[in-house]
Amino acid sequence: MARSSFWHRFRRLDAYAKTIDDFRVRTTTGAAGNFIDQCLNPVPDWPSQLLPYMTPLMNQEIVVDGGKTEKLQISFNVTFPHLPCYLMSLDVMDEAEQHVTGYEHDVFKVRLDPSGNEIQKDKPKELSNSLQGAAIAMKNQEDNYCGPCYGASPDSNHCCNTCEEVQQLYSEQGWAFNPDSIEQCVREGWREKMESQSKEGCNMHGHLLVNKVRGNFHFSPGKAVAHGSSHVHDIRTYLLENHDFSHKIHHLQFGNQDNQAHKQKRTQMNSLTNPLDNTVQDKPNPALMYQYYLKIVPTRFDYVNGHTLDTFQYSVSQQERDLRQQATGGLPGGIFTVASIVDGALYRAERSLKKKSEFGKVH
Repeated sequence: MARSSFWHRFRRLDAYAKTIDDFRVRTTTGAAGNFIDQCLNPVPDWPSQLLPYMTPLMNQEIVVDGGKTEKLQISFNVTFPHLPCYLMSLDVMDEAEQHVTGYEHDVFKVRLDPSGNEIQKDKPKELSNSLQGAAIAMKNQEDNYCGPCYGASPDSNHCCNTCEEVQQLYSEQGWAFNPDSIEQCVREGWREKMESQSKEGCNMHGHLLVNKVRGNFHFSPGKAVAHGSSHVHDIRTYLLENHDFSHKIHHLQFGNQDNQAHKQKRTQMNSLTNPLDNTVQDKPNPALMYQYYLKIVPTRFDYVNGHTLDTFQYSVSQQERDLRQQATGGLPGGIFTVASIVDGALYRAERSLKKKSEFGKVH
């Protein structure tokens, strides 16, 4: 009796509701057809039905981003095949009045030969090490040496001990810079260095930490200086040597790199990519300015196991401007403008079993 009762309950076990007996029609032909179908099918189809049934669903919500005071990490890797590293400058500006010219921390540059191969095989040096030649030259000078600034400094007692210091002051004054007439530049071999590297390319990569507000970061030729309320670059060397700003963006992403590495694997959402990765611009026009307008969405994934993943998505639109045809101001180079950082998107993973129960399929 107990066995019969168990068998009866087992036959009634089903995730989907059955029709009542009044609406059922049992026929021998139907039973035979069902039996033959099961025999001809070598693999039962219930695994293919169970897999999508047990796969979590991704539900999207829009929430307010409460981390406006946090810093945003930007990781990048960009190659400029027709620009030597000594000309490259990276600047950061935003609406919170953070203006950083010559951003150096955690940013590296690697010299490339005309074929795109690395010239320096050792560990890349920080941009702040660009004065290495000056440091070597200073070893052979007296400890009390005070180099002249050639009238570029308002302080008559100001010492300019390196070619870089003189060049910076000349740029601030808007004066033409001729390294052949500067004692410090001659001692450091500045002219020889520029001539030997003029046909090289440069790879720049690293990380930026910026405010989570609208702003831009841009790659440009020449040193940046503040001229009144303006942000200007000394591009005379760039124009004289006939370079161009062709480039390849190997990688550009926002947010922590470790989290980004697991983003697609864990979310299984193919749309969550970095749209500028492997972007190539190859035009020999030295007066082109490339502009990329970015809209960033902070994104958090909450999983059913309690883990969370914080990441960022972004969309991009781009345009080119020929500065010789448009007299509206501008600078040759690549400008990445963060147009907006909108409120965050929250993706929640829920078991499909729970979702399907809302439609009355589970009892």
